Amino acid sequence: MFLLSPSSLSSLSSLSPILPISFISQQFTIPITIWFLLPLFPHQLILLVNSQQLACDILGRNCQERYQQMTHATTLENRTSQCSLPNIWLIPGKADTSCSRPGTKKIIEVDPRQVIIRPKVVKLPGCFNIEIKNIRVLDNNDAINNSFFAKIEYQWWNLKDFADLKCQNASNNGCDGYGNNCYYCDICESLHQLQSGRENSALTNQLKGISCPKYPGFYTFRKEFCFNDWYAFDSNGDCQFDFFQDEKFSNYRAAFSSLQQIGYGTVVAKLRLAANATSKIAERKRIKEELIEETVRKELEERRKTWNINSEQFEEFRLWYTNHRKNIWHREEYLPWLLYENEILCIRLTFDVCERIPKRNPFTGQLTCF
Repeated sequence: MFLLSPSSLSSLSSLSPILPISFISQQFTIPITIWFLLPLFPHQLILLVNSQQLACDILGRNCQERYQQMTHATTLENRTSQCSLPNIWLIPGKADTSCSRPGTKKIIEVDPRQVIIRPKVVKLPGCFNIEIKNIRVLDNNDAINNSFFAKIEYQWWNLKDFADLKCQNASNNGCDGYGNNCYYCDICESLHQLQSGRENSALTNQLKGISCPKYPGFYTFRKEFCFNDWYAFDSNGDCQFDFFQDEKFSNYRAAFSSLQQIGYGTVVAKLRLAANATSKIAERKRIKEELIEETVRKELEERRKTWNINSEQFEEFRLWYTNHRKNIWHREEYLPWLLYENEILCIRLTFDVCERIPKRNPFTGQLTCF
C-alpha cells in the first residue's frame, strides 16, 4: 500500500483540490514476508533461521556470529536437500530519475536526494522500504479527484532473464502481489476498503487517519517492495530454475554465482509512478468492458447449442468467463498502456550484490562487500 503524509495541511487550506494521495501522519512498517521483519531501526533485522527468530543488528559482530551458527546448524539438519540457495546480500545505493521518459505528465516533483532505502542491508530474497520525502504535488487540474498507481521492475545486469520474471501472488486483474513487474492499483480505494472492512484488526488500527488529500503541497511517500521468492520457480523440485532455458544458468548455484561476478554484481530497481485513469480514460475502459461482455455473450450463445447444461449452470459459467476475459485484458493490455499513457515519474535504484554480510569501511563508514 502507499502511505503519504502531508508535511503541513494547515498551510494548504486555501489551495484548490488536487490529485488524491493516501497519507498517514505516523511512520510505521508492515511486514509481509517470512524472510525478515523490518522494525523502526534502519539496519535492524528480525531474521528467521530454521523458524527461529533472531532479532539483532545484522551489522554487529555478535549478531553475525549468532546468524552463522544458526545457519550452520540449519544446513546440517537439511543437508539432504540439494536446492539450498547461497546467501545473497544487497547494499542499496543512490537513487536517480534517469529512467523517466520525456513527455511525462507534470503532476509531481521529486528530489532524488530525498529518497531513503531501508534497511541498509537487504537479505535476498527479502523486502525493502522506499521512502521519498518532500514530494511536491502540483496544482494540476487534470489530477483532481485522481490517484496514483505504480509498477516495480527489477533488472540484473548479467542475468537478463530475471527482468522477465512475473509478479507473484497478483490478483486476477494483475494488481498487487510481490516480486518483479508488479502493478499496484487504485491506492486510495484500497486504503478505504481496509478502513471500512476489518475495523477491529491490528492492521486497520495502524491505518486509522489515512485519507486522500485534496490539496497541492509537500508529502512523504512510503511503500514496501519485495523481491521474487526463487523457490517458487522450481515447480518440480529438481533444483532448476523453470524460467531459464540456457543450461548455463539453470542450476540455482550457477545462476547466483553469476550474479556475484566482480563488476557485474548489481541489481537495478525501477519504480514507475503514474496517474490513475482520468474520467475520459475511465469511460473508454467502460466501453471496452461492455464490448468484451457482448463478445463473450455471442461466443457462448453459439457454443451453448452443443452443451448439455441447464440455464443456471450456463449463467454461472458465463459470468465467470466474462470476468476472466476482462481480467486478462486488464492485466495484459490496459495496465501497461495506462502506465505508458499516464506515467509521471520513474525512480532508479541500484543495489550492490554481496555473497557475505557487508561490513563498514573503517575509514569512510560506508558498507562494502569486501
